[in-house]
Amino acid sequence: MSAGSVLIVCGKAEFAKSIEAMLIKEGFYPVYCAHSANEARRQFLNILPDLIIVSTPLPDELGIDLIFDAHEKTSAGLVVIARPDQLPDIQENVEKTGALILPKPINRLTLLQSVRFALAVRNSISQLKSERDDLKKRMNERKVIEKAKWLLVEKMQMSEPEAIRYIQKRAMDLRLPQLRVAEELISSAAFWQ
Repeated sequence: MSAGSVLIVCGKAEFAKSIEAMLIKEGFYPVYCAHSANEARRQFLNILPDLIIVSTPLPDELGIDLIFDAHEKTSAGLVVIARPDQLPDIQENVEKTGALILPKPINRLTLLQSVRFALAVRNSISQLKSERDDLKKRMNERKVIEKAKWLLVEKMQMSEPEAIRYIQKRAMDLRLPQLRVAEELISSAAFWQ
């Protein structure tokens, strides 16, 4: 299983290396490590990770600001590992990011299941965003075609079916998308007077 890139952010190199080894063994690749929040910020803009694992606290900050930055600037799934005394504060602050928050100490199986769950959620959200963007695009195209149709109805006294057929036939004849034909009709409508 290749899950895409993973960024581990942890102030303790030994702990980061153990997570990295576990993820690579389970088929996750490539896996990168950052040992501070600032190093992580530089890395996640360059590598565009699919998953970011943050073990708090970090040497240069607690990690809450980093989690918000990662949420805003990437589409990565987020897993946060925190000390039990930090959990309520971190949960309250980062709840809106959708990050999974796990208490330390963490066992291998729990971390692995959480990583897979975070990636599954990330993939579902990415797919929904893609479908939403595609739907918006199609709706905008439909609006342009409808506008061109109504211009033909109004200016050329065509019926609705005639106007639609005209746009379709012109698109086929010119081997252009209907959207392009509609845009050209709209831009030339001023000259139809």
